[in-house]
Amino acid sequence: MHDLDFPFWLRVNHFINLFCIFLLMRSGIQILADHPKLYWNDHTTPGSECIKFGKKVMPKDRLWTSMDEAEEVNSIIALPGGHHNLGTGRRWHFLTVLLWAVNGLTYVTLLFATGQWRRLIPTDWSVLPEAWHSLITYLTFHIPPESAFHPYDALQQLAYSAIVFVVAPLMILTGLCMSPAFIARFPWYPKLFGGRQAARSLHFLGLITLVFYVILHITLVLIVHFFHNIGNMVFGSPHYYPELAALIGFLGLVAVGVFHLVATVYSRRHQRRFQQIGDRLLVPVLRELFGHLRSRQQYTKADISPAHRVNGYPPVSSEYLRLVDERFETWRLRIHGLVERPLELSLSDLRHLPRQEQIVKHNCIQGWSAVAEWAGVPMRTILDLCRPLPSAQFVAFHAFEQAEYSPHTYYEVLTMQDILDPQTILAYEMNWRPLPIPHGAPCRLRVETKTGYKMVKYLRAIEFIRDLHDVGLGYGGYREDHQYYDHVAAI
Repeated sequence: MHDLDFPFWLRVNHFINLFCIFLLMRSGIQILADHPKLYWNDHTTPGSECIKFGKKVMPKDRLWTSMDEAEEVNSIIALPGGHHNLGTGRRWHFLTVLLWAVNGLTYVTLLFATGQWRRLIPTDWSVLPEAWHSLITYLTFHIPPESAFHPYDALQQLAYSAIVFVVAPLMILTGLCMSPAFIARFPWYPKLFGGRQAARSLHFLGLITLVFYVILHITLVLIVHFFHNIGNMVFGSPHYYPELAALIGFLGLVAVGVFHLVATVYSRRHQRRFQQIGDRLLVPVLRELFGHLRSRQQYTKADISPAHRVNGYPPVSSEYLRLVDERFETWRLRIHGLVERPLELSLSDLRHLPRQEQIVKHNCIQGWSAVAEWAGVPMRTILDLCRPLPSAQFVAFHAFEQAEYSPHTYYEVLTMQDILDPQTILAYEMNWRPLPIPHGAPCRLRVETKTGYKMVKYLRAIEFIRDLHDVGLGYGGYREDHQYYDHVAAI
């Protein structure tokens, strides 16, 4: 390997990777803070977590929702930091993932195209005893001679190879398990990792590995032949202007730090603007990757979770409470907007329409999941009855007034393509019983390729519209309008 140098593309890849890793770490911590618990089971039954962060204890004498479990996290370690800045944290994470993945693919491609793969992949079993010798050298507080690095010593080579070919791919593969659209289309996929929650826990362990690796890597760069290392990283050779290389390297780290400071302040003070900029780049990619996937879930009764978390408190308006007292006998679902035939359907009307049952996995944007059986009317049947006009491009689902969303009511918007999914239904039963109030009685939307916030509970109206701007602030729903979530909601 003595003939291997540090070409320009390798040095650029290295810096971009450093830039991305810090963004992924901080935004990942922000995402974790919204459900700071990890599991090895997909039921996420309270109390079954293997790791819990934070000190919150949920009450046992009243209803609580998963939003109550979110923890506040300091902006020094999280991007953007604060309490429930999940929408902005996710946007940073996904934007960075795109850059990181492209950079990684470019790096691996060039490694093999230029013969530089030998710097990472051992070609001789002697690498193992040499790596052991190197480890002992470090543990006894000695430094290997410069001649041991050609361009890396054996321990370096194994460590870099593990990060590039094991940890990084594992982060991407387990990250795919966080997509309800992907695992709804391929239910077998998360089973490769022991389930969605096991994949989430492995994703976290990958994060911890990267944090440890970066700290150790930077430390060793500083104390082990620093000018040799920094010369290679900046100029591709340890012999060109080592002091200048050190200055450039230092300024590069300062630039990364300044970017993080500006990114944190800007995205906290201008979340709407960041949402607009980010979604111009992100939404087309998410729709292309996940927007065409259709749910094919077929879980069994044995898979049903013993408990199913809720999110969002029930309505407390006099209208809704009256309907509860009447067992929803006078409830009517209004279907209007750009349709040939406006409708008002009672619960009895829905029950007399074609019935569909499905045992599926609910994936909350905060990170928890649960499996339940739902029964209701396919949205395709509703479309056949109301006959949307050609100008109808979106469908808005409106809920009864809920105190936590006051002065607004909860609403979400889906595309016509979204609601044509064969497992998109208006559910009026859960686990063979009338839909419980905490889960959205008398009727709720189930759209299995989306995260949970798109599945509007306590339905009172469905409106067919031409444009996103016809409802709310025009970003695709309540969460998008007021908490800066993305309206694709597929991951």
